[in-house]
Amino acid sequence: MRISIKKYLLYSSIFAIFTELFYFKLGIDWKLLYLIIITNFVLLIRLKKLQFNKYFFLILAGLFIHAVIANTIIGVPYKYMLAQLIGITILGTYYYNFISLYKTSELIPVYLKMCLYAAILGYIMYFLRINLNDGRLQSIFTEPAHYVVVVLPACYYYLKQKQYWLFLIIFGTLILSNSSIGYIGCALMFVIPNLSVKRVVSLLAAVPLVIGILYYIYQEYPFFKMRVEETYESLNVINTGKFDDQTNLSSYALISNLNVARHNLEDHPLGSGIGSHVYMHNNVYYSGIRPPEYIRIQKKHLINSADANSLFTRMISEMGLLGLALIIFLLVKASKVYSSKEMALAQGIFIYFLLKLFREGHYFPPEFYFFIWLFYFIYQENKNQVKAEAA
Repeated sequence: MRISIKKYLLYSSIFAIFTELFYFKLGIDWKLLYLIIITNFVLLIRLKKLQFNKYFFLILAGLFIHAVIANTIIGVPYKYMLAQLIGITILGTYYYNFISLYKTSELIPVYLKMCLYAAILGYIMYFLRINLNDGRLQSIFTEPAHYVVVVLPACYYYLKQKQYWLFLIIFGTLILSNSSIGYIGCALMFVIPNLSVKRVVSLLAAVPLVIGILYYIYQEYPFFKMRVEETYESLNVINTGKFDDQTNLSSYALISNLNVARHNLEDHPLGSGIGSHVYMHNNVYYSGIRPPEYIRIQKKHLINSADANSLFTRMISEMGLLGLALIIFLLVKASKVYSSKEMALAQGIFIYFLLKLFREGHYFPPEFYFFIWLFYFIYQENKNQVKAEAA
């Protein structure tokens, strides 16, 4: 019985990160994910005593104290902070305890297999024209970008393991997703592993030359100059909040949230507290934004205000300079996985973290804590192995 429960937990907990499409709306969104996590929590407690990672506890405690102070000073209702911390605590605690039940060598093959199944289903649904988003492949997810970020670590793993047929199966779906975040991820798979201190220094040394060439082209070629000025005007909306009527919805979502984050950072350099971006957006800074008329008519003027459209934007808005410091610290620490070929999947998860910073600022999508703790345990296992070999 003990073994069968462990096996069920293994497959169902990893399957949970692929269940985004399985929900119905009755007052709120009732998701299959919730049923799996609640049921599995009960089973998990039968197998082991729940543990709490000390680093996770310190981060949660820091976020709570920071939010209480910031919310009290600024006047943000505490409910925004509590909603986020409760969600983070539940999913973070569950996946930490779940993953600690297994060796990573047991977890990785199951995740890889499910990514392949999702990719194959994606091809079938794509060619049968089922569940497409403007003709773009999204498999059993609600958006192409969501599909991309879940399977991309597996795609990277197969590339590094030289399992090229399996790599191409998933890589092809990333192309068919026609997702900008997917294309960025594809580029990062080839760029990030090949970065080195020497190459970065060489790139920095070439910056003055590149700037000189671009300045010459800007002065001598009217078409290029026009494009630069148009781009500047678009980016200047981050400062002004006044949008051109031709601005598309995706650009509006990105820039309007950057505008709010910029003002929030200026007014509150240490942030306004976790969960507060949506409150500051809708109740404080939205009055300074002039959306395109068609977006106002469609009532999409508050689009992505709940998650700031990207994790980086949200963390800067809600945690200020502390959030920026935390992002830099964690990325520097996490980049150490590129020191060993044995941590190929963790390297793929590192790219997932970068993509999360670019797009979608939700703090607890189902795959987030699965990837965080799988990354953590892969890193710890490799660290322990290196110590054992050195002893």
